[in-house]
Amino acid sequence: MNYKIVKANDHWFRENINCQYACPVNTPAMNYIERIVEGDFDSSLRLNFMANLFPHILGRVCTHPCETACRRGAIDKPIAICSLKRSAADFALKKSPLKPMHREKTGYRIAMIGAGPSGLAAANDLVMRGHDVVMYEALPIAGGMLIVGIPPYRLPRDKTEDAINWIKELGVDIRLNSPIDTQEKFNNLLKEYSAVYMATGAHKSQALDIPGENLAGMMHGVIFMKDTNLGIRKTVPEKVAVIGGGFTAIDCARSSLRLGAQEVSIVYRRTLAEMPAGELEVSMAEEEGVKIHYLTSPVKILGGHNLQITHLECIKNSLGEPDEKRRRRPIPMEGSNFIMPVDMVIAAIGQSPNIQFLSERFGIEISRWGMPVIGPESFMTTRKGVFAGGDCVTGPRNVIEVIADGRKAARSIHTFLTDKEIKGYTFFYKEQAPSERIRNYETAPRQRQDALPIKERRDLNTEVELGLSKENTFKEAGRCLLCHYNIFIDEKCVLCGGCIDVCPYNCISMVSREKVEVPDVLHDDAVSGDWDAAMMIDEEKCIRCGLCVKRCPVNAITMKRFAYAEE
Repeated sequence: MNYKIVKANDHWFRENINCQYACPVNTPAMNYIERIVEGDFDSSLRLNFMANLFPHILGRVCTHPCETACRRGAIDKPIAICSLKRSAADFALKKSPLKPMHREKTGYRIAMIGAGPSGLAAANDLVMRGHDVVMYEALPIAGGMLIVGIPPYRLPRDKTEDAINWIKELGVDIRLNSPIDTQEKFNNLLKEYSAVYMATGAHKSQALDIPGENLAGMMHGVIFMKDTNLGIRKTVPEKVAVIGGGFTAIDCARSSLRLGAQEVSIVYRRTLAEMPAGELEVSMAEEEGVKIHYLTSPVKILGGHNLQITHLECIKNSLGEPDEKRRRRPIPMEGSNFIMPVDMVIAAIGQSPNIQFLSERFGIEISRWGMPVIGPESFMTTRKGVFAGGDCVTGPRNVIEVIADGRKAARSIHTFLTDKEIKGYTFFYKEQAPSERIRNYETAPRQRQDALPIKERRDLNTEVELGLSKENTFKEAGRCLLCHYNIFIDEKCVLCGGCIDVCPYNCISMVSREKVEVPDVLHDDAVSGDWDAAMMIDEEKCIRCGLCVKRCPVNAITMKRFAYAEE
């Protein structure tokens, strides 16, 4: 096996801090988890506010790509980073962000179409830069899918309202019941504002395109959740079938139980492994009594003489070759049709934006999927000064991704208006003593959030997931491997092998020179000269215990700590 020497610069450090690198907004999870270990929840929450703006929301509904990337997962189970984010918000004494200092006004006015998470994130950053922001929201309440898409038993309404109030306190003008849905209204924005950011979301449901879709009792998932969350829908019939495998499908099923359904089924054309919804949400739905028919597709909705739905005909599938998204294609199995009695069918198979107010006269290119075409870095459409982001340019995504879009778009809008580029982040690292860890932290099991008993989960407004207790929060935070701590071995090393002897995970080894590749850019005094062997560290195995630092007889091993600051 050959080894390659790399330079430990900021790019290398970032890529080796898997959780932060995987987060769309670069949330410094390792830093805020450190603060939790120290018992400083206020500081932990402030670090979250810096990066993802809405930690009290994301700690409940984030799809946490950071956990998928977490290096701890190679040992047992990843750190419950999302739950710890919520703990920071739950246990901090200072619940709101720090109020900004005086901002010099730029004189520029920006219009936001949509007051959902992407628009709110962009508005926050732009107003912090001294711009005036006006948000136009079609609904009678701000928050977008945070309010009308996610049920309150997953995301209590007061958490979203807090975020909206903080944005308002910064000076953002949110105008409710103000849809931009005609060419005339959009044209007026172009004339009145210095820039426009379209963050309309994806509120238009996709059709099933099967016979019987026009029968009474057929609904689309987005409309069903909107009506339920706004209090328009109070009940559902006895037997409900939901088509789809995403978060909206799970939310529709669990909400139907709370609205009085006796039997709720989810029909999903692939297996659990391909299901877009989170594992926790799926397991909770099944705990509550939802039956999931995997490898099943609907083929026909049947009704009675009064055109009311009575049955759903389905067919079983097998999985074929992967499609363009690397998910295996469902293939119908001939002769496997079956019929299930239902009173209501909810289609939750996808959503798209509704931007019919755009036309060729505005010079904005629309893709064949009916979405604005934008620059991948600038977020600007083909019309100068008009930007777009979030679900309206990609279709439905998770909250953290559309917040990331809003923040990136805000930087681009600021640069467009002022010719001043926002650098983003500065990086630094310094020598660090090994952290004092809880005993046996490398074998400590992942902690689970508390949850309401099953029999108490029949209220739409009662939160089901209760978060980690404070005791379990400390236990879970103590499991973090602190990937921003790294071991360095310098030229004082005498190759005694003492570090190899004490390393509990065999991640340090001595290799001969002929097995070491030195890139041309690193042929300097640090790696040239007379040497026969080198010490190598396997970063994936290292648990940052610091035993090698303490064992080295010539102090050739040091631990350094990497951090970043948002500008």
